[in-house]
Amino acid sequence: MADHSSPLQPLGEGVPEDAARLAAALRELFSSLGLSVRRYASRTHRNAGAVSRYLNGTRVPPWDFVTELFIEVAKQKKAPLRQEAMELIKEAHRNALKVSNKRLHEVQTLQDQLEEADVRVQQAAIREQVLMEGLQLREQRIAELETRHVELSARRDKEIREREGTVAELARARETDSDELTRLKSEVDQLRVELHRAKESSAVAEERCRTLEERLAAAEEEAQAGREAMDSDKLEEAQRSAEEAKALADELRQQLDELNARQAAPPPRKAAAADEYLRGLEDRERESAQELAGRPVAVNTRELIRFSVKGDLAHGYTLGVAIAKWSTPDTVHAMCRELRQRGYPSLAYELASHTAAEMSLPQLLAFLSLLLDEDGGGRWGRDMVGGVLYNFSYFREAPEIITFMGMLGETEWAPWVMEIRNHCAKDRKGVRLAELLRELDPEAAHGLIGLIVDLRRTKDVPALLIEMEALRLDTYLEELLSRLSKQRPDEYPVLLDAMELARD
Repeated sequence: MADHSSPLQPLGEGVPEDAARLAAALRELFSSLGLSVRRYASRTHRNAGAVSRYLNGTRVPPWDFVTELFIEVAKQKKAPLRQEAMELIKEAHRNALKVSNKRLHEVQTLQDQLEEADVRVQQAAIREQVLMEGLQLREQRIAELETRHVELSARRDKEIREREGTVAELARARETDSDELTRLKSEVDQLRVELHRAKESSAVAEERCRTLEERLAAAEEEAQAGREAMDSDKLEEAQRSAEEAKALADELRQQLDELNARQAAPPPRKAAAADEYLRGLEDRERESAQELAGRPVAVNTRELIRFSVKGDLAHGYTLGVAIAKWSTPDTVHAMCRELRQRGYPSLAYELASHTAAEMSLPQLLAFLSLLLDEDGGGRWGRDMVGGVLYNFSYFREAPEIITFMGMLGETEWAPWVMEIRNHCAKDRKGVRLAELLRELDPEAAHGLIGLIVDLRRTKDVPALLIEMEALRLDTYLEELLSRLSKQRPDEYPVLLDAMELARD
């Protein structure tokens, strides 16, 4: 029997038009349940007062309340709601949220965009898997046809000697197989091109997810900064939204890792053949990259500019990495100089940044020296060197960083050593920074801990603490916590709370 002991209150006075439209739609759904507000709140473990405010338009509900209501109505009707109705309510919710709380609207918008980007990643992965399977089937068919082709050729030679009457038939069969073999080879070449494009699309989609995660984190920080100005109800809502956004970002990151793992692993039943095929692909890609890097400076410079003007970021990135990895320091330096002279300093900076991750350490040192020598120690040369050192500190493995700082041990390179240490302390990911601390000698590690306390952002410290604990760097962890408690006494309790939440 329906419970009508607590009827819905009328819409509140002065409710904005968008909020009133959302409340009216929610009230219509809620009425179909035949429940009182109190009973519904008990069923869904929510506060009855908050539910009432959501339904009379005085507060814009969080999106999870709306989706929860969709589920309850679907259970009641034993059928899902129409997609059109849910889209209309979603649009009304975003409009009402935009009017009532711009920060939370921005967080919600970024969550929607992140969800859409993740769908594209999954579609790209599925497309890549389909192409890979098609490629494997056709290559298997090619092998079978080539074997049969050899057998038919042998049989033809034998039958010519024994039975002249069968020669024409065998020749026709051989010709048919040859035509199919040619067609399948053409299809394989096309599939290779499509597979390469699918991988590029997947990389672009993943980059889009990473960008949205960073923007989402920034929006959460802005929402966090405004908490003190909210009343108790708004504080609860903002905190819940931020936690949901973080959980969603973590879930998407895990899904991306699983997708990458599936893309990297060949089917078990064909592991040996797949490994050989992938090695062949890698060899061909390496040869292709070396060929690209070996073209004249003017040709590669023109290609980088063309990709940039067209907005073709994937091909521009691929060419820049190939040049940085397979060209000499003199060649890369000449290209940076020409890009700058032709009015594309940002492309010169991007190409120089690729060297931080791709060049060998001796070549990298020679390249940095060329940058400074050309500009005579001027502003542009120093900025280029600074960008390369930043990317080097962020991307290179711990042993490479230690080796390179040892190469820079001479007095004239001492400022670069300090710059690398500062970048590592401030911007290097927590797990990679913990690995660097483990590899350093104790004196250098203690110095780096001091820089971490001085330079690292508060929001990046808890993750580092967790990674140091996981690597059992107990001595360094105690020193870092001790320094933080003395130099950041106001932030220290917050850091400990964040560390405990991360452990949970």
